[in-house]
Amino acid sequence: MSTKAEPPSNTLAAWLNLVLPGGGLIWIGATATGLLAGVAFAACANVALAAVLLVPDEFGAAYQKLVIGLAAGAYAGAQLRFVQTVRQRRAVDLANQRRESLRRVTACLLDGDAEAALVALQPLRNGAEDDLLVMYRLAQVLTAAGNVSAARNAWRKVRALDRHGIYRRQAEEQERRLG
Repeated sequence: MSTKAEPPSNTLAAWLNLVLPGGGLIWIGATATGLLAGVAFAACANVALAAVLLVPDEFGAAYQKLVIGLAAGAYAGAQLRFVQTVRQRRAVDLANQRRESLRRVTACLLDGDAEAALVALQPLRNGAEDDLLVMYRLAQVLTAAGNVSAARNAWRKVRALDRHGIYRRQAEEQERRLG
């Protein structure tokens, strides 16, 4: 059982942000940004309501359009900021998951447990085709597991991904060794 608190649902937060601009941001933990977005929208919406509904004779048509536009812009800005914040957090979470999986793979390889390393690498297998380090670790794991054919293919893919030659020597050496 994990001791980490589950992040709030982004779907619920998205709906909250649609109904109460900035509320979804606060719900997912971006409190300062959410408060700023909420206050900006509330201020613009209140001025727009006053100018259009409460005392329309006091404000010209151009001013009414301007404050309605500002309120709409503040609303749209809160929605865009929510989406941007969720994407940034998702990218950070994925990077952390990748780092943790690679750390577990390395630890398993050092312990000589190729099967556990393969299991630890499983969450990253989908991105292995485009990720040099993941492909390198996969090639190491397959080599350690004795899967000659798959290991040879993985080492070839490492060389194809390795445009700067970081793992060239290891890949060539392992390919020769695997026959």
